[in-house]
Amino acid sequence: MKSVGTVLHSIGPLFILRSKKVRIKDIGADAYIGEKKIGKVIELFGPVENPYVKIVSRKDIKDKKKFVGKDVSIR
Repeated sequence: MKSVGTVLHSIGPLFILRSKKVRIKDIGADAYIGEKKIGKVIELFGPVENPYVKIVSRKDIKDKKKFVGKDVSIR
């Protein structure tokens, strides 16, 4: 597992993170908080040095706001 950042915002079905360690090849990777799968990386945007990461959440996750501030890893 590779840590990619911390959840900054939860907007609708999306989580937004700020990262220094993510690359283009990580798009499509499964995203986890601990051992719980929360979704998939769908987009990188913003500055090249510190991009933002957009993750679409799984449909069965109801209270997405509780994930704000949590560390996210990808596999």
